[in-house]
This record gives sequence, C-alpha cells and structure tokens, in this order.
Amino acid sequence: MSLKIEKGQNISTAVHVLVETYKNLNILFTELDALSKEEGFIPLTPRFLRWKSDSSYDGWLTSNFIKLYQITNHTSIPHLPDLSDSDLYCVEVDLTGEENYPEVTLAKLTYDFTQWTRMPAVSDHWIFGDIFRMDNHFRIKEDNGKWTSEPFEKSSKKYWGLKKAVAIAVPLVDISSPETIKSKIFKEFRELE
Repeated sequence: MSLKIEKGQNISTAVHVLVETYKNLNILFTELDALSKEEGFIPLTPRFLRWKSDSSYDGWLTSNFIKLYQITNHTSIPHLPDLSDSDLYCVEVDLTGEENYPEVTLAKLTYDFTQWTRMPAVSDHWIFGDIFRMDNHFRIKEDNGKWTSEPFEKSSKKYWGLKKAVAIAVPLVDISSPETIKSKIFKEFRELE
C-alpha cells in the first residue's frame, strides 16, 4: 500500500470516528433530557449550545457542547417565564478535555437573573463555556478536583449576571448508561456546593 493511499485512509477513518462520536453524543443528549425529568430537572434549552466559527479552522469542528438544566418546581422569572429563579446546572462535554482526554464538566451556576434579557441561544456557548477558562474575567480556583469561579466586577454584566460557579469534571467514557447518567451527572449536580 502506498503512503499516499494510507494517509488518505487515515483522514477518512478519522472523520468516520468523529461521525460515530457525534452519533453517540446525540444519544447521550437525548438520554440526558429524558432522564432529567425523572431526576427532578428540566432542560433549559431544547438543543445543546456550541461554538462554531467560519473564520477560525478550529471552529469548523464542534468539540465542545453545553446543555443547561434547572431543578423543577421553582418560581418563574416574571420577564422570562421559561426560566426559574434557581441555580442553573451545566453539562459541558469537551471532546479534547484536560490533557487531551474527553471529559464532562458538571457545574452549578448562580445568577442574578435581572440581568437576563432572553433565554440562551445555541451561539451563547461562550457565556457558559468561558467561566472556568478566562482568568482575565474570573477568579478561578481549583482544590482537590473541585473548581470555583467568580466573575470580576467588570465581567459580571458581560456574563449575564453570574455570581458564582462550582464544578467538577468526570471522564466522558465513564458515562455510558442511564444508570451512570443518573449517578455521575444528576446525583453529582445535587452534591455541588
């Protein structure tokens, strides 16, 4: 087999693996939404949030996905009836992850909802994805696998009134069944403080 053909097959194989990964993520997101109701949570958005860019080649590939949830049975926000006056819970799937290993970050986000003017759109990914990455906007700390983040005063409004965030990360491959979704996502949400 010539080197040229082998390189071409490597590209095709990589794309095939990515498509299969996307299929599995679709199953995960569908199962998350179905199980969320059983576990006392409601999806805040019908679709996942994601970052895309036509001008940056690393934005051509979707490798980071965010789903937002809230606990059911809370009072609605008057100006946004689909939003409750309670914490948000964020599931962030990062296919590249820390140390190039795919992971799921589970975060509890506390907001001043008076600063929200609308519900999150698919392209609002950055508002929730930057919280544990942008140290020029947040005081970020890690202690024994638990992350905390608080916006600097100048950044709170930009990030829709975020007050604080707490998160942990688990390997994506550890979430492989309805039982692990319940125990490693929804149970962990309730334990985030």
